[in-house]
Amino acid sequence: MFLENKYTKWYHQIIANRQANQKQEPLVEIHHIVPKSLGGSNKKENLVSLTPREHFICHLLLVKMTEGKDKMKMSYALRCMANWENPHQDRYKVSSALYEMIKRETRESIGDYFKGENNPFYGKKHSNEARKKMKAKRALQVHPLLGTKRSDETKQLLREANARQFEDPKQRELRRKKSKELWADPEWRAKYKGNTGKSWFHNQDKTECKLFNSGEEPSDWIKGRIIKKKGG
Repeated sequence: MFLENKYTKWYHQIIANRQANQKQEPLVEIHHIVPKSLGGSNKKENLVSLTPREHFICHLLLVKMTEGKDKMKMSYALRCMANWENPHQDRYKVSSALYEMIKRETRESIGDYFKGENNPFYGKKHSNEARKKMKAKRALQVHPLLGTKRSDETKQLLREANARQFEDPKQRELRRKKSKELWADPEWRAKYKGNTGKSWFHNQDKTECKLFNSGEEPSDWIKGRIIKKKGG
């Protein structure tokens, strides 16, 4: 269950020190030595009284002591301790740097676990009926920024954030992997290559929009797509 590393050693040292030192603390919290989400029980031998600081450190170590699904569970438990108020426990207050690390650990552990076959939707596809329902639902949604304009400062911040994605080696590798997967699909490749060099045109009534090769479009059609604004 627990990995053989220094974090596991530190964890058991904290537990053993507290069990050996039974002096009355002004404020304690009950901690499950083996967390209930990992199969632990409420039996006396699996419980220990810790100070709020010790309790938080133990949950911080549990993230480093586990892997896979167990790591995801421990990351989520740690994030709950840092976020949620509990009237029965005095939550240990974390610094901004530690809070950022906790959120990153949670996101990465959940993302790593649900990759591939662990994803409940792996190998599945939405039915045509489900797609129609989702499309109809999206058509009723109005974007919160519809009709508003972003300031030049906001636009610059968005450009910088987008550029940083390409500086991240992990993001570049994810994009390469996704591109390879798409090009490995003969159906997608044929569809994509079939549209190469084509441009969108629409008729004057704006009732129809199609892709044409340059010079093949009807003489009375106008270059560009039909943009339908939602919400009126």
